[in-house]
Amino acid sequence: MKAAADLASVRQLLAQPGQLEAHTLFECSGCGERQLGQRRCEACGSFCRALGLGAACTECGELLILTELFDVEVPQPN
Repeated sequence: MKAAADLASVRQLLAQPGQLEAHTLFECSGCGERQLGQRRCEACGSFCRALGLGAACTECGELLILTELFDVEVPQPN
């Protein structure tokens, strides 16, 4: 549960200076393309859904949400 609390605090810190969207991973429902910090899909022009805070894997460059990267489950707010 500590990991969930840490992710929540990171999310809160990013929201304060307006950086939350820049660090959010988005996924296109049309083509499945993932993009970091961009709401509109570059491939097909559709708007994407937010998956959560994300980053590129330092090993392979794949875009992952932090919960995938650290293999933790975070409860979604109601």
